[in-house]
Amino acid sequence: MLHYRRATVADAISLAPRLREADKNEFRAFLGLEPEVVLPFDIVGASGDNWALVGAEGVIGLFGVQPVDQHPLFGLVWMVSSDDLFKYRREFVKGTPEVLDMLHRKFPLLGNHIDARNTVHVRWLQRLGFVFLRTIPEFGVERRPFHEFARLRSTECA
Repeated sequence: MLHYRRATVADAISLAPRLREADKNEFRAFLGLEPEVVLPFDIVGASGDNWALVGAEGVIGLFGVQPVDQHPLFGLVWMVSSDDLFKYRREFVKGTPEVLDMLHRKFPLLGNHIDARNTVHVRWLQRLGFVFLRTIPEFGVERRPFHEFARLRSTECA
């Protein structure tokens, strides 16, 4: 059974070496750093909400939303996972709208950039109703194509 809880630095340290290759490549392309360096910092240094996806194997994914300075209604949404997440595909897809509602309660507008090579996450974002605004042909330290995406909350949250 898949569930989520608040993420810890230990979760980031545990997950980083087991990330999907596409997620590792995205860290390298954007920042030029390995996930083992960036992911723990994202949890401890971030001022947003960070969550761990937990399965029978332990932590299999991390996700969250970070505030954007001077844009209080916009949150940078992110997620990384291990290949173990695919074992929970149906449960994950079914639970994602509830998680998006939770993230949208604080931020009516969610968005970020994604490595264009990360086709699994691109399809997933499209399925969730995110709109791809543009492709930036040379983004990050590796100057690779990244897609800019966003999703506006469609209803008022309680």
